[in-house]
Amino acid sequence: MKRFVLKLSKDLFQSKIDIEKELREGNKSNEGLYILILKTIEFIKAGRKGEPLSKKLPIYKYFENKYGITNLFLIKLTKEARAFYTNTSQDEFQILQIILEVHETHKEYEKKGKYT
Repeated sequence: MKRFVLKLSKDLFQSKIDIEKELREGNKSNEGLYILILKTIEFIKAGRKGEPLSKKLPIYKYFENKYGITNLFLIKLTKEARAFYTNTSQDEFQILQIILEVHETHKEYEKKGKYT
């Protein structure tokens, strides 16, 4: 039976750490993003799956170039917010699920996908 292991991309992990520090200091300016990151983690830990995205989409090209991915999934967190993750096989028994990025608004990921 395959085991799923959840990780955050290096940038997202650093953002999470930075926001936790800000929150401890009383700065709540990034609290919304932090909640979305936690929501994404819980979504995947619950065994739920995002929508697979076509390799033909411009947003896929962005993630392919930045992270070297071979598959991409989208999670609709709220009406506006989206999270993106990829799966990679470590070996025949383990699949690594990496949350790449979490965006609070359409504008954030549309810009990266060059939709605007």
